[in-house]
Amino acid sequence: MVNIEEVLELIKGGYTNPKEIARVMGINVEEVSGIIKILESLGYIEKVEFGSSVCSRCPMKKICSGSCIHFKGQIYQISEKNSSNSSKTP
Repeated sequence: MVNIEEVLELIKGGYTNPKEIARVMGINVEEVSGIIKILESLGYIEKVEFGSSVCSRCPMKKICSGSCIHFKGQIYQISEKNSSNSSKTP
């Protein structure tokens, strides 16, 4: 059984999309997507919305060339309201 806390820790560690997390954990993307929906509904993570300010909020901004605006997948990050409470997990 997949542990919600493991997925949250991977996101905290820089894994930002469901396909990447599924590959690392050795599970299918649907399982990861379900866990991500739970974490998002609880306010632990948020989807990075692409738009004019996406680069300033992106967790990858230090290493990115700025061309990810054409990325077709989904990227998640720790919610701003929960980043100060990062020791608390679901």
